Amino acid sequence: MAELIGYILTLDALFTWAAASLVYKWGLGKTQPKANLFFRLCCVSFSTFLISLIFGNYLFLNDMNNAELSLFLIICLISGLSVTIGDLFYYMSLKRIDASRAYPLTQLSLIFVYPFSFFLFDEKVTPSILIGGLLILSSVFILSSKDKSDKNKLKRSLKERISENLILGVLLAIGTALFWAIAYVSLNQARILTGDVFVSNFFRVSFGMIAIAILGAFQKEYYNGFKKESRNNLKYFLFIGIAGMLSLGLADAIFILAAEINGLVLTSTITANTPMVQQLLSILLLKEKFRKRFLLAVVLIITGNYIILFL
Repeated sequence: MAELIGYILTLDALFTWAAASLVYKWGLGKTQPKANLFFRLCCVSFSTFLISLIFGNYLFLNDMNNAELSLFLIICLISGLSVTIGDLFYYMSLKRIDASRAYPLTQLSLIFVYPFSFFLFDEKVTPSILIGGLLILSSVFILSSKDKSDKNKLKRSLKERISENLILGVLLAIGTALFWAIAYVSLNQARILTGDVFVSNFFRVSFGMIAIAILGAFQKEYYNGFKKESRNNLKYFLFIGIAGMLSLGLADAIFILAAEINGLVLTSTITANTPMVQQLLSILLLKEKFRKRFLLAVVLIITGNYIILFL
């Protein structure tokens, strides 16, 4: 029964992340990455504080000695800075390459989570998880490949500029994967140390917001979302803020709760299915073009999940 609850929580986080990624891409078409990143963190800090008051328990802070409290704060700081840097990289990547390519690349975080989980938490990476994870990762790269017509258009464009944007966009997406992996592993460590994921999530998000607020003192574009001239784009900031509250504020905590039940390795491997859900939502909600390779990706994903869960 416990494992089933863990799977349900994982699916909840998976669908929330997929839906939020579409909102981010839509909002970034009208706003700048740095501006909506800070606005989003402000919204998420407020929501995680409310969630921590309802579902969390701050009493563990009184039971900690100075060394334990310092370690907890350092871990939350690492997680907060990592997820913030990762989000900024992802936003910058979306400005250079499309979401159907950028988001699958972020699932390379799975490659980083495996060694972290093995060395830090002594979790087992079984052959079935490795094989299933490889099939799922193969499917997301199939989803991220471009159509022949798109490739022909690229060839007719300014090749040097496109090449620079493509390479930088891909590197930023891979950097996102690394920092997101660090963020989730450290948040999981905070949960292990305190036994409370909701308070830990509030602390790490708050650290991220404070870091951006300090950085904004030197780079004014972080505050653009609060300027009068940005009022016309207020709805985009609000939608991104709401998506952040559901994704970073709630889904991340739910993901860690699932990891507590089924382990970080297995939970992370299952969430690598997120790009497939994102593609499905794009087709159903945004009326994006249906591609035959989507069916091949689905077959690989189903096969990978079967191997992970039943072999």
